Amino acid sequence: MEKGEDWEPSWLPSGRSGSVHYVIARRETTGFELPHTFFHLGTEVMPVFSSAEAARRFLASLALGDRWHLREFSTGELGSLLFILHKRVAWVLPNPPLKRLLAEDTLSQLMRRDSFVEFLIAN
Repeated sequence: MEKGEDWEPSWLPSGRSGSVHYVIARRETTGFELPHTFFHLGTEVMPVFSSAEAARRFLASLALGDRWHLREFSTGELGSLLFILHKRVAWVLPNPPLKRLLAEDTLSQLMRRDSFVEFLIAN
């Protein structure tokens, strides 16, 4: 895989704080913001980004419509969201590259939801 401008090689690029994360979300009529997920082998995967720019590029590449937007989460908020969605979201995909969502090298970066939450707490 070529690592160009669409790929962030590490979860926390140097010089960035680990306290802010970005998720693509859609506001429901209930006020709850539903995160964007995709299916892999029958389970839901939630992409999570460490930079707003990477999340914006990814969102633009999906053409989901104008109801979808970027939502910023603190570490605690993201951990809480994943806890709330524990029956729905099994995996997290940190910083997925554009147009290679289901590629084998991208899927090798999948983290179990619980492992990702532990990572958030530890960092």
